[in-house]
Amino acid sequence: MNNQFGFRKKSIAAAVACALSGAVLAQGQDNTLEEVTVLGVRGAQSSAVNLKRDTLSMVDGIVAEDIGKLPDVTIVDSLQRIPGIQIQRDAGEGAKANIRGLPQVMTLLNGEQYLAAGNLGGAQPTLTDVPSQLMGGVNVYKSTDLDNALSGITGTIDLRTRRPLQFEQGLTSSIAVDAAQGTDTGETDPSVNGLLNWRNEQLGVMVSASQSDANLGNNYAGYSGGVFGNNDWGGSGSNFSAPHGFDSFHRVVERNRTGLNLALEAELGSGFNFVAEGFYTELEEYDRKVGLNISNRWQTLDWLTPTDYSDTGVAGSNGESWLAVDEYDVHAQWVNSFTVNRTSKSDSKNINLELNYDNGGHFRGGLRAIHGEANRLSMNGQAQGDLSNWRDDTPKQLVPFYPADIASRFDVSRYRDDLGVGADGGRFIDPNPLGYGETPELHYSIGGSHPRWSGFDSPIAGGLGAGATMRDYMANVDSYAVAAFSSEGNNESDASLDIFSAKGTYEFEQPAGGFVTRVDFGLRRSDREVEIEQFHLFSRFYGGNGATDVAGCEAQWKAIDVVMNQDQCRAGELVDGEFQGYTVNRPTQLNEYNNVVFVDDYGSVTSGLPGVWAVDPEDFDDVVAFQKRVFGDAYRVIVPGQSYDVGFVEDSFTLSADFEYGIVSGDIGVRVVETEISVRQNLTGAIKNYGDTNIDDGDYHAENDYTDVLPSLNLVVAPRDDLLLRFAASENMMPLDLGNYGGGLKINTQDCPEFGTRCVTSADSSGNPFLDPWRSTNLDAAVEYYFGDASMVNLAVFHVDIESFVVNGAGPKRAFADLDGVVRREVPVTGPIQGEGGNIKGVEVGTKLAFGDFTDGFLGNFGIDTNYTYSPSTQQDEDLKGDKLPFDDNSEHQFNFVAWYQDDRLQARIAYNYRSDRLEDGNIGGTGLQAYQDATSYVDAQVSYDVMDNVTVFLNGSNITGEIENYYLDFAGEDEQYLWQNEFEPRYSLGVRAKF
Repeated sequence: MNNQFGFRKKSIAAAVACALSGAVLAQGQDNTLEEVTVLGVRGAQSSAVNLKRDTLSMVDGIVAEDIGKLPDVTIVDSLQRIPGIQIQRDAGEGAKANIRGLPQVMTLLNGEQYLAAGNLGGAQPTLTDVPSQLMGGVNVYKSTDLDNALSGITGTIDLRTRRPLQFEQGLTSSIAVDAAQGTDTGETDPSVNGLLNWRNEQLGVMVSASQSDANLGNNYAGYSGGVFGNNDWGGSGSNFSAPHGFDSFHRVVERNRTGLNLALEAELGSGFNFVAEGFYTELEEYDRKVGLNISNRWQTLDWLTPTDYSDTGVAGSNGESWLAVDEYDVHAQWVNSFTVNRTSKSDSKNINLELNYDNGGHFRGGLRAIHGEANRLSMNGQAQGDLSNWRDDTPKQLVPFYPADIASRFDVSRYRDDLGVGADGGRFIDPNPLGYGETPELHYSIGGSHPRWSGFDSPIAGGLGAGATMRDYMANVDSYAVAAFSSEGNNESDASLDIFSAKGTYEFEQPAGGFVTRVDFGLRRSDREVEIEQFHLFSRFYGGNGATDVAGCEAQWKAIDVVMNQDQCRAGELVDGEFQGYTVNRPTQLNEYNNVVFVDDYGSVTSGLPGVWAVDPEDFDDVVAFQKRVFGDAYRVIVPGQSYDVGFVEDSFTLSADFEYGIVSGDIGVRVVETEISVRQNLTGAIKNYGDTNIDDGDYHAENDYTDVLPSLNLVVAPRDDLLLRFAASENMMPLDLGNYGGGLKINTQDCPEFGTRCVTSADSSGNPFLDPWRSTNLDAAVEYYFGDASMVNLAVFHVDIESFVVNGAGPKRAFADLDGVVRREVPVTGPIQGEGGNIKGVEVGTKLAFGDFTDGFLGNFGIDTNYTYSPSTQQDEDLKGDKLPFDDNSEHQFNFVAWYQDDRLQARIAYNYRSDRLEDGNIGGTGLQAYQDATSYVDAQVSYDVMDNVTVFLNGSNITGEIENYYLDFAGEDEQYLWQNEFEPRYSLGVRAKF
């Protein structure tokens, strides 16, 4: 391309390659381009400035400061520094990213789709499993760039790895080792990463690997279980929030990450270049929580009495006002310790093969083939330590019943023969003789900075005798009995991806028509298959010992209050002539099968709570093995409504042209995408006894297809070499989260005597194969002023119009066969349907300053990178006053400030990120109220020193101010009430990095 503008020096591919190599371009006196290698934070900022300036589309970049060194601990943490990107944290680490308020963001690897095990069923990028050390940089596209294989609704994140021929000839190697520690966990977590690259003029081979362990601590306090209004289960009068319960717990998330990147690159001669890459990630995670639960035991909503509150003036559905409560008296139906351990093991393999052609002539092109496989298994193990004795004045006046062989294991003093003895010798057993025996009366205050509990020092009746308090019961390990063991909400996902694409570019020696400089075209086919299986662990009980099924009755809920007296299978015997079902879980002391821990540190987010004994969550690192040891068996039973298969086949054609006329340049093009979707839904039947799992009644298969014509335009006006005016417009499309397509289907029937069968009358679905994808129309404009190699200022405005959101309602009628296999009618299907759309618009303003661009001396070693984003949004859902809500998870205001220093040996950087309030739940618990996360501020810092030319020591600190995330209940903007808090620990790492 002949370009008169000095700032447009290279193509997009060249700009990206240059950025990844840590190189910037300088213009010599003879107007030839020289490549100058600048490492460190200044070099990274310079490369990011060049990338933004030299690309026709609107793009921001993050470039590694050195091999294996992105500026933050995780990829997502680095992304939050870019204007318009907002992140969600998990266990204190950045995990998910939005662009301009929406999670419908496409994630690519080196310009093409890839499988990341963290989000096989969703659109939002979840990059927890991707080691940042393997990345050379990350590009974020705000406008459509047809050089990328796909585009998201509001943007595209392209993860960029290094390639062998980007390095100098010969052998290049690097290694970094560090140890990290959190202020809460105190664990020393090792991490190591390294790279080895060899190349000559024609061939290069690279191996890059990373291994890290992390133990991430946080504390939680607030609501648990369902969120209700006090009148939801009947009642009248003023409304107030009455949740199922309150939790306070300590959480440690252990993450073991492994990453491997292999690459071979060869110049084959005659303009041909071959690339073969393998990218592998593995994540093993143990999310361990242990603490105290105080709840209504799912019995009533009048267990809370507000004692300090204000009338919000906002009416609920019953016409009465909502109260914003600061203090409750708590009639505690249940006080129990709990342990939860969710383990996740995932891996992904992506193989990329490319054959590119460029002999310096007018035509260049390439072929690309990709194969990816990914798997993720997530298992949940949990136990409850019950402190009540289940009799006298406690809410559950239930005494469990067991067959004679189990009853004989207990001391006769625990027999409740006053309730009767079974015909076969079965007996009622006192489940917890040393537990408390009346309902505790407690007090919960949430008007301050965190919850404060009281009431634990009042005497309470029970097995410890007169004068004993709740604090005494909680401190006595023998006062706990296991209320339940369970493993629910487990999930296994498998996916595969196959892609073949061909691209070509023709550059005109003289602009065609006086302004068209080149034409690009491409063909692409992708085939993605995803299988999602949700399941619970079941076990069988009383096989050959009173069960109507000789193998035993299945149970999901292995609890002390589940009695086997239901219709599908029952187990028990006669007591005084009446059938009495056996209880599933026998009385079990907390430490009978488990190691136990005493929890008395709930962090700074809870005060007033005594310590509790709880099962050690590490006992559930392998929950299947644990349940087999305790119950003799444990096996999967799928949850049909949340298990499905979805297949996507996309065929696309892309045509675009670059143009240049005077001070105007740009590209215009179109992508045509034909999509075929095949879905297998499960038909859900009746609920299985002793749990809440539906019976799988078979499969329903459906297909859908649609075609999208997606035009795009990027326009750049350069009135001066250092000033750019940009405009972009595009139409975008992206598939929905897969659960919207594949969730289970329940067909409702009734007797039809006229046909001698049962006829289909209606259907309910949690998925709809006939939904349209996400579609949007995007407009962007920007002004960019460049005044140095690493300095610029920019202002951008954007508008995104979303065609529709997915809502629940009655969709189009569909035909289903009656029980005799004959299709006689179409019936309505209630479930996900297309709803009205919404829009988000905003302003981004930012500057990057390297003081060395305009001053010398000590001050020239400093720099800043700062930006602000304003992004108000509206959707069709409304609050109780009729005002429209913002988009979920979108903050209206975001601000970043990074200050850095770099001299010959010392480098330092401090980064501040602010997000304003964001909507967490637009209709929490069906109350019509909203849950918001309060504004957050995070501060991270890094410092490094080159002790030798090739050896650097470094110290990193993340969340050094110990930010606490606060969530609140919003009463249509009139008042607020505390919901919950997450307290994340500051973390520090010390390490050394060497290059050769």
